[in-house]
Amino acid sequence: MGARAIQRLRIKIVAIMLAAFFVVMLLIALLVNGAYIGLAHARMGSLLDAIVQNDGELPDEKANDSLPSTYRAVRYFLVTLDESGRMVDFDGTYDDAVTPMQAEVLAREVSSSFLRLGSVGNYYYKQVGLSDGGSVLAFVDGSVELGEGREVLSLTLLFLGGGLLIAFVLVLFLSRRAIRPEIEAARRQSEFVTNASHELKTPLAVIRANTELMETLQGSSEWTSSTLRQVDYLDGLVKNLVEIARADERDDDSVQEQDVSAVVADVIEPYEAVAQSRGIGLERSLQPGVVALADEGRLRQLVRLLVDNAAKYCDEGGRIKVAVTGVRRAAISGPRRRGARIVVSNSYAAGANQDYSRLFERFYRADQAHSNQSGYGIGLSIAQRICEQYEGSIRVAWRDGIISFSCILF
Repeated sequence: MGARAIQRLRIKIVAIMLAAFFVVMLLIALLVNGAYIGLAHARMGSLLDAIVQNDGELPDEKANDSLPSTYRAVRYFLVTLDESGRMVDFDGTYDDAVTPMQAEVLAREVSSSFLRLGSVGNYYYKQVGLSDGGSVLAFVDGSVELGEGREVLSLTLLFLGGGLLIAFVLVLFLSRRAIRPEIEAARRQSEFVTNASHELKTPLAVIRANTELMETLQGSSEWTSSTLRQVDYLDGLVKNLVEIARADERDDDSVQEQDVSAVVADVIEPYEAVAQSRGIGLERSLQPGVVALADEGRLRQLVRLLVDNAAKYCDEGGRIKVAVTGVRRAAISGPRRRGARIVVSNSYAAGANQDYSRLFERFYRADQAHSNQSGYGIGLSIAQRICEQYEGSIRVAWRDGIISFSCILF
């Protein structure tokens, strides 16, 4: 995993941790506010029960000491409605701030609700049905409780925002320190692969030269031919290891807007003769004017890897199709909003039972039927790295004898 991949993984981990923290804090806030609202409803419910049961009079403190002393001077009123919802009685003895008209409006609003106990405006209410189809509604001024509830909500939201901000700063700082050794290890690994690859070139060149000299002096033999084949294989493997190390690096100075359709058309042109010699059809569907920000060399390498893979594993007499279409990201603006989708597909009848989840692993080759094809099993891994460098992705899918590799670049 390269330094950029580690940074992207860090961003994902930070986002996941903050999302989890937000969900937990939000759940706590909901529980706290829910508990407060529940307790307030329970307290006011007991008060309303006492008012209704005593025909609009709070019980004497000595007769009922279950009610807090702060409720002895509460403001409340009662409204009686008939079965048609008209007000037939109003008792506002203990709340002179409400008029009969206001009381009737509140009663009509409450009577249409399916809740028998709740709040409306600054009042808590309770409905009690009568035997004649009418109902009695008791209203208690709950402005203090409702105001405290709003303060509790404001405080929990404030704590939630502050906690989220503090968590973001801490996670960002600690994650940077945590990945520093990993980034350094990835850099050293890339340097090691590059240096080792260059060091291997010299002995391979010496082995090739000595073997070719032996063939010149003693003639070609089964052993010298085998040695040269292995030298060619190792030489190709060394070059691919260098490509893997370079795939983890990105030169932002060489990144510019590329005409993806034109680049793809230029890359696949040499493959037409190869496909024709094998009896394979090569189709193209290139939408003009598709652009993406990328390095031209990396873009060409990506297309070559995918088309070369399709040519190697395409069934005899099958077909290869290369398509380019434009894509857009609605969430952002600017040059990074436009991108390209490159889809390379080929006939692959033996793909029904393959494990495509491992196809982008290095040195993994799933198709034993095509084991005679040259390759090292790292081309698709390099293609994946190139796509990830340009904020894209690569996916593989098989359906009805056709395997498709879909790349998105931005």
